[in-house]
Amino acid sequence: MRKALYVFVLLSLTLSILVACGSNETVKKEANQGDSVDKETNVDEKEKEEKEVEEEEFEIATTIEEIIKEKPGKYSGNKYNQAIVHRDLDENSFQDKDSFQVYQYLLGLMSESETFEEHYEFAESFNANIETTVSGTPEGMKLDDGQVVNGVSNIAILLDASGSMAQKIGGKTKMELAKEAINNFVASMPEGANVSLRVYGHKGSNSDSDKELSCASTELVYELNAYNEADFKASLDSFRPTGWTPIANAIMESKKDFEKAANDAQNIIYVVSDGIETCDGDPVKAAKELHDSNIKAVVNIIGFDVDSNGQKQLLEVAEAGGGQYETVNSADDFKKVWEKERVRLYNEWSKWSSENYNKVSREQTEKVNELYKKKSEFSNLMYAEKNHLSEAAYYLYNQEQISSDVRKEVESLISQRKNILDDYEGRFKEQIDHLQDQGKSMKDEILEQGDNMKDKYRN
Repeated sequence: MRKALYVFVLLSLTLSILVACGSNETVKKEANQGDSVDKETNVDEKEKEEKEVEEEEFEIATTIEEIIKEKPGKYSGNKYNQAIVHRDLDENSFQDKDSFQVYQYLLGLMSESETFEEHYEFAESFNANIETTVSGTPEGMKLDDGQVVNGVSNIAILLDASGSMAQKIGGKTKMELAKEAINNFVASMPEGANVSLRVYGHKGSNSDSDKELSCASTELVYELNAYNEADFKASLDSFRPTGWTPIANAIMESKKDFEKAANDAQNIIYVVSDGIETCDGDPVKAAKELHDSNIKAVVNIIGFDVDSNGQKQLLEVAEAGGGQYETVNSADDFKKVWEKERVRLYNEWSKWSSENYNKVSREQTEKVNELYKKKSEFSNLMYAEKNHLSEAAYYLYNQEQISSDVRKEVESLISQRKNILDDYEGRFKEQIDHLQDQGKSMKDEILEQGDNMKDKYRN
């Protein structure tokens, strides 16, 4: 009896232990299952939060600056392939997405923001101004040795007023003929050119007793300045031919005239004389020193009815001064010297107009063509992006991934984006128009200035 009772108690205890163990395992299992559920819940919530943050960060671009800040699409540019885009769309579900979410996803695939940024930076940094510098105008003299005259020239005329200039040729004195020719020439100088008139040997007489006085006489009767018709004629009438011929002295004094001008213009001298130096000076030395000095003046000689010995000396003076020698024997010859210069100036102005017009036109054309090229690239890119986005939206609609209303809303967002890009495309047009207007203005000014000066030298 006791033995049976003992077995019963032992069995009861064993069963209680097993039940207790089973209960503990159940609790542990339930606890583990609870942990797993919590973890899955946390993951879902985290993904949901990240998604919400991502959606909150996405904003519809309203300016070109906002568009270019976007990340480029996965299939933008040369990476675009319609079939690949369709496969990507097929791997995703859009039925629970609104129009903004669909639009955002499509931009992530096909936004051309990176290339738009390149064109934006080009347009913003492009210098839409013509920088060509118009060269100095061909004012003043140019010698037969090919020296180029740029900018304003200082032209000094040294006129022999010795007694021999009173001799007559064809009813007029040499002096009268020289004055007429000189006045006609300086009157044809362009605005901005400076002229001066210095006479020498105009005091005393050509007698030995007056040699010292006459040889010391050289006077600036018209200071280096722009031509004034009345004042210049008055200066020509202020002296008469009377004394000796101090050519060297006049050349040396002309250096002071140029120094007073204090500009960077080319300095040119025309000595008009009917004879050689008669005052014991050395005109060859004077001309060379002036030409080699910081003044760098060019000394030209016009020999008026000069004998062979005189021509030889005057030629040496011109060569030492880096200039040219011209000889004239009549009033007609004298005029031909200046006419030759007028023809030269006419040709120089023609050349100046042509060269500068072409330089401005070349830069204008190059810059306009560059802008047209970028404008075309920008336009093609803009239309390509719109077409890609619209095609993808239509594909989703056909696949019944989005509704008709969502598709229309997405299309509206795509059109809004294109309008922003359309507006910026006008930036290229503005720059093109500016270059066209500026180029036209510059070329018109060049042609007008050239034509005016050619008309002046035409006859």
